[in-house]
Amino acid sequence: MSEWHVEAELAGRYAAGAVTPVLAASIELHLVGCAPCRGLLEVEPARLDRIWDEIVEEVTAPRPVLLERLLRRIGVSEATARVVATTPTLRGSWLSGLVLVLGLALYVAHASPRGTFFFLALAPVLPLLGVAGAFGLDPAREVAGATPYSAMRLLVARTSFVVATTLLPALAAALFLPGDHEVSVAWLLPSLAMTTLSLAAAHWVPVTHAALGMTALWVAICTTHWIASGTVTASLAEARVLQAVSLVVLVVAGASVVRHRQDAVAEPRRLL
Repeated sequence: MSEWHVEAELAGRYAAGAVTPVLAASIELHLVGCAPCRGLLEVEPARLDRIWDEIVEEVTAPRPVLLERLLRRIGVSEATARVVATTPTLRGSWLSGLVLVLGLALYVAHASPRGTFFFLALAPVLPLLGVAGAFGLDPAREVAGATPYSAMRLLVARTSFVVATTLLPALAAALFLPGDHEVSVAWLLPSLAMTTLSLAAAHWVPVTHAALGMTALWVAICTTHWIASGTVTASLAEARVLQAVSLVVLVVAGASVVRHRQDAVAEPRRLL
């Protein structure tokens, strides 16, 4: 009785998964001891190398952090989710510190008649400090600079998430300020205006410098007004000029960001 071997046609069906489990088991048992039959199923070395490289890449790739997974779940692209998730000011240490600072400012506001000044001088610049920290302390700066889209788009993506995670706790804390609730939210428009202006200025200067410059300017304005009049709370709510100027700055700076978004590819390091 002649020894049974796997024919080319059967080998093709086996490779395609078109044989029964029993026949597949028989073929595999035969292949263990028959080199010629194994040759019928030999795969090109180049293909094996590609498959192995894919396996190694999948196994060794770092697991996406929670923030990145959440961003992907809501429809953010993989590249954008990755560079946003590596933002230093979106980490637990920054967010914990943010809540602590807001809590302290709120406590001071209730403890002293002039304590509201401290909160209103601090709350508008928290997004600016978050933006400055998002780029000035970035350990993944070189990776972010090599992302396959413009630096301005990267700035907008990171800034949007930083501002959102900063303003929401600040607004929540502002609702518990003593006195008129109109004052509690009067700082919002100036804050958005300064943040957008810093983003627009990043076309000419590093965004960290722009954000810190806006922070210093706001603190100087509040301090000067407080020294001159003894309060800054009423001016925020009643100074229509300040609110109007903030609105104009927000619109103009926003238009500038949109205009330069596609033009900021050449010098990503300067922007970042």
